[in-house]
Amino acid sequence: METEFQVAGWRVICRPNGALPPNPDWQRELAGLLPRLQCPDVVLKHDHRSLVGYFQLNGEKFAVKQFMLQHTWLWFQWTSILFPSLGEIAFQNALGLLSDGIATPAPVLLLQRRKFGMVRDAWLVYRYLEGTPLTAADGAALVAFLRRMHDAGWVHRDPHPANFIGTPNGIATIDPIKARHRRNRYLCAYDVMLASQNIPDAPDLYGRAKLGVWLTIAQNGHSLVRLYRVVKHAIRKPFLRRSPNALIAHIKSNNKTPTTDSEQP
Repeated sequence: METEFQVAGWRVICRPNGALPPNPDWQRELAGLLPRLQCPDVVLKHDHRSLVGYFQLNGEKFAVKQFMLQHTWLWFQWTSILFPSLGEIAFQNALGLLSDGIATPAPVLLLQRRKFGMVRDAWLVYRYLEGTPLTAADGAALVAFLRRMHDAGWVHRDPHPANFIGTPNGIATIDPIKARHRRNRYLCAYDVMLASQNIPDAPDLYGRAKLGVWLTIAQNGHSLVRLYRVVKHAIRKPFLRRSPNALIAHIKSNNKTPTTDSEQP
């Protein structure tokens, strides 16, 4: 059962982890941990989209993702008044995938801070999932995982090898923010078409018979999708003005030194 509480201006949703090692007493300890969430022990990635790192607590590793786009772009702040924030999307996607048996790091905390009704900051804390990054050489296993996602009713929408890791229990997806729960043959074929950009034989590994004519439609439709994205960006551009927080984010980025560890979500 999810619990909610407030800490230092943050609205926090806490998710229990079932059979996993018990969580710390977040409600009691979180106020003191906020500086470690802001500046994790190890930074794995920091760019204009997100800051990802991990910290250790009571012998357990936790990954934290700060959604920099939510922090710096007015578009995502304004739309959060009516629609889920980037943090909420990632949180719910992870829970949905796990409930359908799709491996992904288990979220434990969603922290959000609002101003004037808009989500200005969104951080997500996960159980750190040990694994090794996948490459195109792992194409067969990756495509098999993608097909299992489709069979479970999910499409990934960004099946780049860097968004998956190999674990002792098999493959896991580590950045499912674009995933959607859809049983749609066109979207499944589009996933495979995207995967083929790094894994050329992805359609054969997946099964051309299963994809059918939808693969051809997805390949032809990709040009239209690219045109749609150009138009969408042109519409959004006047609203994609950086907020004042962007300056702070830029300063922070110059003080982060990414490590070579595999990125968590």
